[in-house]
Amino acid sequence: MKSHFQNISKNPNDFQETLFNDISEDLLLFKIAPDNSFHKVLIGRSIYKTFGLPTNFISDTFLSLFYNSIHKEDRIKVLRLVIQLKKTERKAEIDFKSLLPKKGMSVFKAHIKTKLNSNGETVFYIQFFKTGVMENQDLNLDVIAQKKEKETDLVLQQYKEHNSRLLNFSHITSHNLNTHAGNIKMLLDMIDTEDNNETAGEYLNHLRTVSNNLTTTIAHLSQIVNVQNNLSVTREPLDLNSFLEKNNSIINNYGLENNINIINKIPKGSTINFNAAYLESILLNFTTNAVKYAHPERFPIITFEFFTENDKKVLTISDNGLGIDLEKHGHSLFGMYKTFHKHQNANGVGLYITKNQIEAMNGEISVESKVNEGTTFKIIFSN
Repeated sequence: MKSHFQNISKNPNDFQETLFNDISEDLLLFKIAPDNSFHKVLIGRSIYKTFGLPTNFISDTFLSLFYNSIHKEDRIKVLRLVIQLKKTERKAEIDFKSLLPKKGMSVFKAHIKTKLNSNGETVFYIQFFKTGVMENQDLNLDVIAQKKEKETDLVLQQYKEHNSRLLNFSHITSHNLNTHAGNIKMLLDMIDTEDNNETAGEYLNHLRTVSNNLTTTIAHLSQIVNVQNNLSVTREPLDLNSFLEKNNSIINNYGLENNINIINKIPKGSTINFNAAYLESILLNFTTNAVKYAHPERFPIITFEFFTENDKKVLTISDNGLGIDLEKHGHSLFGMYKTFHKHQNANGVGLYITKNQIEAMNGEISVESKVNEGTTFKIIFSN
């Protein structure tokens, strides 16, 4: 079979006199000089196709590119064989894996023959045979290593954030429970030392109030524990419009529908990969907050929008309520027991739980707000 070559030598005929009698287009030919330099590279035409090279590829850069494409676990093996074959005349075979630009990780068998020139050069004739393509990602060791490394980094980051939230939560819990416990102990001490029954009765009423507050606090803490203590919450594709309809139905059951204008700008068929219970809780919390902190001079308008931004799905919830002074309260907006408006039902727990639910799903939440104009919460979902 006639062979076609790309040659960087000005005098190719001196090569061709030593080629195999049965030369094929899958032949790579190069010389190693006594000073270990590589030169006079000849590349069979079909090698360009085999290794995904452009036809105008500069042949003297092939050896470097070829070596770098070999799987790192096979490079030493290939290099060791080349060193062993230098300054010898013999035949050898070797199997190796190579990562090709378009075909991924492929397996090759190379048949090698060496000849010695009178000037001390070793001429290598290498014929390649592709024995397989690793289409299964489990066999692509480089891809798996990178994928595993990314997954490990992601898990470590999740645990780091999770531990940070738990540490913050433990501080909050310790402070709040100690406060209630201190109040109860103080009231009990006052009752023990009080001789006036009427005054002691007043202390008992205060004790009941503190006890009720403790019960409420424990209930809130229990909700947060349920979120923070679960790293493997069930995820599933959820239709946003279906959940928003359910949310609106709950609001209607409160008897508030006549005073609220809910605008749904979420496109039909919009879905997110999320936990159903969390999504229901998040939508309800933002909606009831918009009602709770409505501006006294106008009925609340709540707008839901859904779109893609930077290849991530985004949900925004906007209202025309009282707004929040972010310069003053922005740093503590999602803190536990942080309230920014005087409202009898404000407890500073809802946004804290909502943020934890979103972060438990690897999402993000941010806020924009102007006092007396309204607030927009932005949820970025993890892909």
